[in-house]
This record gives sequence, structure tokens and C-alpha cells, in this order.
Amino acid sequence: MGSEGIDPVGFRAAQRDRWGAAAVGWNEWREFNDRADRHVSERLVELAGVRTGSRVLDVAAGYGEPALTAARKVGPHGRVVATDIAAEMLAFGRARVAAAGLDNVEFVESDAAGLDFAPASFDAAVSRWGLIFEPDAEAAARRIRGFLEPGARIAISSWGPPDQVPFLSIPMRTTMERLHLPTPPAGTPGPLSRPTPAAIAGLLEGGGFSKVAVEQAEVTFEFDSPQHFTAYVKAIAAPIRAMIEQHAGAAQEEAWNAITQAAEDEGCGPGPLRLSNLVLLASGIA
Repeated sequence: MGSEGIDPVGFRAAQRDRWGAAAVGWNEWREFNDRADRHVSERLVELAGVRTGSRVLDVAAGYGEPALTAARKVGPHGRVVATDIAAEMLAFGRARVAAAGLDNVEFVESDAAGLDFAPASFDAAVSRWGLIFEPDAEAAARRIRGFLEPGARIAISSWGPPDQVPFLSIPMRTTMERLHLPTPPAGTPGPLSRPTPAAIAGLLEGGGFSKVAVEQAEVTFEFDSPQHFTAYVKAIAAPIRAMIEQHAGAAQEEAWNAITQAAEDEGCGPGPLRLSNLVLLASGIA
């Protein structure tokens, strides 16, 4: 077993389905997301020591970040391997790479635990809000370390504590209260599963990385209205969608309406909504 009480095989299968279903939403909201969190991709690439000619592994690249950011950095003499559990996400990543005119990115469909590359295949590794979804993340980190040149760097990100990540905590809390859902078991992987510097650093340290350091950043989302916010959550937040879609008919609509109301309460009215969220970035040396 990975995290306590979790069947890792079943968990990964559910993740594959959920993120595959959310891929269309991520593609539709890609420009919105890129405006808000481009600096996180850029910082991860910097922390990982990516440079011209580097060979970079992006774990759980989703719709192509920070793989595209890394690809621009490494140039024509470098290469990036972007991996993800969901084929649908990778399809949009390929389309984005083609649209950007890049030919130095390879896409591999795999969960983090199943990656298989020769030792010392890469000079750097990154994972933006990805490795934190793996039920045995420390083991996956150890596996990734084996693919890196000795002395190469890794950089990963997680979200901070729930009260400092309102774009996730508002809909999660509202959904659980509205649908009377139990609190997930301790250690359940997810977007808020590594919310402290010690927790995200421990992931890399558990994987055998040394000189692990953690820093903070902020991602701010600006929505036209609470309804705009709910549309965003409905499109891209696979864990929240999964909770709501367990219920039939009117219960789903009521949950989404409750999220809109909670967002309106947070923003003190029906107008524009601005949510600032804490990000943790951890880096280490193989």
C-alpha cells in the first residue's frame, strides 16, 4: 500500500479517469491559467537548474506545463520528456507544443510510479502540482532520482494550507458540507496533501534528495463573478468534480450553486472575485 489505507492501483486508475475527463476544461482555460501561474513554471525551471541543452523530465505535466517553459529554455539542442497519467491531457500538450513550433518535447503516458528510463537520462526534473497526487510519492521521487545525473536538481510545487488556498478550499469545504461527505483519510494524496514546508520537503527527502530547500510564491486568480469562478472549478478541478458527481440529479446542481454562493460570500458580493493562493516550491539535489 502507499498512503495509509489507500490501494495505490485503484487510486491511480481513478486519477487517470478524473484527469482525463478534466482535460477538455484545462485546455479551454489554458490562457487563463497561464496568465495566473506562468511564474510558477518559470521558477520551477530555474530551481531545477534547466539551461540550454538540458535534458528535462516533467512528471505529471498535464496539459504541458512546465514542459513547454522548459522546452523554450533548453532550445533545439536540449529535450524535454513530458509524462502524465491521462492520455487526454497529453493530447492537448502535444497540440500546444505543435502550436508553439517546438520539436524538442516527447510525451509519455505513465503514472509517476511506472516511469522507466535509463539511469542518468536527465539533467533536471520538474513537477508542478503533480507528484503530490501520487499515492507513494516518496517512492516515486526515489525512482525519479535514479533517472537523474548525479548532482542534477529537481523542483516540485504544492499548494499551501487550505486557509491560504481559497480557490480550492472554498469549493472543497462547501461540497463536503453540502453533501455531508466525510473528511478524506489522513495522507490521502491530492492538491492540499503537502501543505507545509516540512511536508513538501519530506517528499523529496524521502526520495533521497539532498540539500532540500522550500520557498513560497503566490498565484492570484481574478474572476469576473462568482459564477465565473464556479465554471472554472467545474471545468478543471477533478477532485471536486469527482465528489459532486458521486451524487445524482438535483444534488449536483445544489452543490454547484452552493459553491457559487460561498464564492459570493468570500468576495462580499456578486461582482469580480480575486483569490490569492499560497504555493510552496521545493528543490533538491540528486
